Amino acid sequence: MLSQIASDSFGIGDLKGRVFSFHKSDMSDQHCFHCNLPVLEEHPSTLKVFGKVQSFCCQGCKAVCHAIVSSGNEDYYHYREVTGKTATTGVASPQHLVKQLKLYDKPEIQRDFVRTCEEEGKVCKEAWLILEEIRCAACMWLNERTLRQLEGVLEVQADYTGQQLKVRWDSGKTSLSTLLEAIHHIGYRAHPFDPQYREALNREQEQRSIKRILFAIILGMMVMQTAIGSYFFGAANDVGEYPLWITLSRWSSLLATGVILAYPGQLFFRNAWRDLRNRTLGMDVPVALGLLVAWLGSLHATITGTGEVYYESIAMFVLFILVARYVELRARMSATALLDRTAKIIPATARKIIQGTQTLEEIAVIELQPGDRIQLSPGETVPVDGVLCSAQSRFDESLISGEAHPVQHVLGDNIMGGSITVEQPVEIEVQRPSRHSTLGKIQQLAQQSVNDKPYYVDIAEQVAGKFVAAILLIATLTFLYWLWVDPHYAIAHMVSVLIVTCPCALALAAPVALSLCAGGLAHFHVTALRMSAIEEISHIDTVVFDKTGTLTQGKPKLARVIVIDSTHGGRRNETEAQYLSLASSMEQHSEHPFAIAIREAASDLPETHVAQLKNHPGQGIEAVFNHHHWRLGNETFVGQSTLHEKNRIQIETLRQQGMSILYLGNETGVQAILCLTDPLREGIHPFLESIASLTSIKNSVILSGDHPQSVSAIASVLGITEAYGGLSPQQKLSWLQQYQQQGHRVLMLGDGINDAPTLAAANVSMTFSEATDLAQSHSDLMILRHDYCDLAGAIHFMRKTRRIILQNLSWAILYNVLAVPAAAMGFVTPWMAAIGMSLSSFVVILNSLRLHRVRESVQ
Repeated sequence: MLSQIASDSFGIGDLKGRVFSFHKSDMSDQHCFHCNLPVLEEHPSTLKVFGKVQSFCCQGCKAVCHAIVSSGNEDYYHYREVTGKTATTGVASPQHLVKQLKLYDKPEIQRDFVRTCEEEGKVCKEAWLILEEIRCAACMWLNERTLRQLEGVLEVQADYTGQQLKVRWDSGKTSLSTLLEAIHHIGYRAHPFDPQYREALNREQEQRSIKRILFAIILGMMVMQTAIGSYFFGAANDVGEYPLWITLSRWSSLLATGVILAYPGQLFFRNAWRDLRNRTLGMDVPVALGLLVAWLGSLHATITGTGEVYYESIAMFVLFILVARYVELRARMSATALLDRTAKIIPATARKIIQGTQTLEEIAVIELQPGDRIQLSPGETVPVDGVLCSAQSRFDESLISGEAHPVQHVLGDNIMGGSITVEQPVEIEVQRPSRHSTLGKIQQLAQQSVNDKPYYVDIAEQVAGKFVAAILLIATLTFLYWLWVDPHYAIAHMVSVLIVTCPCALALAAPVALSLCAGGLAHFHVTALRMSAIEEISHIDTVVFDKTGTLTQGKPKLARVIVIDSTHGGRRNETEAQYLSLASSMEQHSEHPFAIAIREAASDLPETHVAQLKNHPGQGIEAVFNHHHWRLGNETFVGQSTLHEKNRIQIETLRQQGMSILYLGNETGVQAILCLTDPLREGIHPFLESIASLTSIKNSVILSGDHPQSVSAIASVLGITEAYGGLSPQQKLSWLQQYQQQGHRVLMLGDGINDAPTLAAANVSMTFSEATDLAQSHSDLMILRHDYCDLAGAIHFMRKTRRIILQNLSWAILYNVLAVPAAAMGFVTPWMAAIGMSLSSFVVILNSLRLHRVRESVQ
């Protein structure tokens, strides 16, 4: 709803209303005070503004209005009401525009779409912006360049498919309103990212595209009829003059094509003029120039009564390119719908329980803060991450984790945003605001991933940006050459060169496919953190696994505690509970799965107070308790020289059963042994079978810090022949680097802090959503499920995406390499050029859309 402020500020306040009216036939006469949409609810939300009770279409508009009025900016509505009718023509004065944009600098307005962080001692802010009026990659480049030149802007990333920008700026040097104003001054419009608003914009563009296409078809049919008649009936006489009826048909075609260029074709001229005004060469520049030259040349031929006319080529070209761009729009809508899928799951409002009472208040989800309590009825979606305050209930988590069956949760359990209540009304205490919830993070990661492209995609986009200048040069040279050789064909061949070129195909070769891939991966419950991984994942020949938390479920349970014989070495006779309490206290700050299992097992035991805690990554933890230095970890770290032979035999037997062993001891020797069991993740066997069938993958390896016997037991069950245990993080990294030096490309799967170095060094890395933040930050892909069931399909889908992108690039390059010289040499007429240019874009877009079928076939 925040983006509706921008819609009024930039003069498109009726946009969403028009889109809405297209789909709703039974509208109310009452309109929302903030956004002017029809109010369909019988008892709408209200708020007192300017001494009157105003109605709102939803809680989001009410929340934004309340923020604007309470911040002292109620004049916004005075101005909006006065100029609301003329705003649609964009007649707002610069002073008023700046005043409206200043609203975006208010903290209460920025709360839901601006992220604040600190970088090198500076307070930085980050936001995603949706752009309007984007026609090609050059438009995105222009917006990106404009923002980069502003003082205080630290980073700008552009996504052409989503038509959005990620901007990070130093809040001490510039403001969000300054960025929005700069974008407005170069002829574009920017709004804070809102998936619902983007959907409305896409639908509005779709309707306008359909109207233009229908208009071009109706007038184009008349032009084509007269052109066909002239082909078969009548030719120029000896002096080059045409019969009267052909002359009249030319004048009628002149009028018809003029109208075509004035309405459906004016889009090309407007965009070209804006590009030239900003000293850039967008992809509409050669299009507009070709149409203008063809029409002026035809005008001259019509007036003089001699020479060729190109009216049918103009009509065909406008129609074909409009259809091609409509198909492109549909492809982008399909891609952004997949990317916005998670954002649309979250409801707009929630029922908040007023503190100290049982009274419910319906508020916007963006206003929920940690500590608030909300009530949900069966079938409703949990809007944010929270903690269950009811005794128990089941939740459908399939939208997030892909879990097929509802999951039982009890009092105190964490509930993910996006889960759906199944059984009964529940109360949930908000843990994180909406933008920091699980779904919010997934959405942000999906948006960011598209900006990280394979290297050849960046090269193609850079070439496409410079391609227009090369085409204009070639067209000029073509005109000059034919003017010297045969002036009769000079204009026709120059127009053919301008029209036949298709930088659009080159620019579209990757963005649509990448966005479809990023969104499609969600169906496999995988989120791409870096889309550049699609290049490397096609070349991997080895898959390397960590053991605990990666091959296993990562939720180990403490099976037993073995107390070492107290008569040996003068050790004190401590109980299992005391040792377990000590181990739990030593692991109090660790997020390792073993640490969590130990703390859960000791949850009902009194706490043991330890001092001087120190973590040794990959080995264990040490602390001081009762004047002794205690260690908890592997046998090398703790030492096992004092163990009886019977204990060693017992430990070996437990490891052969797949259990993991932790030693607890002090300077006098090992005092207790903690045995943990961790079942394998579901789907690991089919996943290993699937990757083994891929011709490029030759080997699977386990690298683990666990004891070699435990690792060998797991490897034996899985049929993995190469497994190494007892490795420190540095040893894992060294093994991986040496293996890569032999020419191998590695896919690494890990989940812990200790795995971060190897995840960073691997060619492609994957982790799970419950993994540590450090592991996630060093990974290329994140698995949202708790198993491997969909992972093989995701890898196959990414490989297919890479193949389709390379096909698109190959086609775009081959087409332009062959078509441009052919047109310059006179082998391509203007009407053939119109068909070829549109066909080139069609091929690229339709080939990208094949990813829908690919995804369905591998799911």
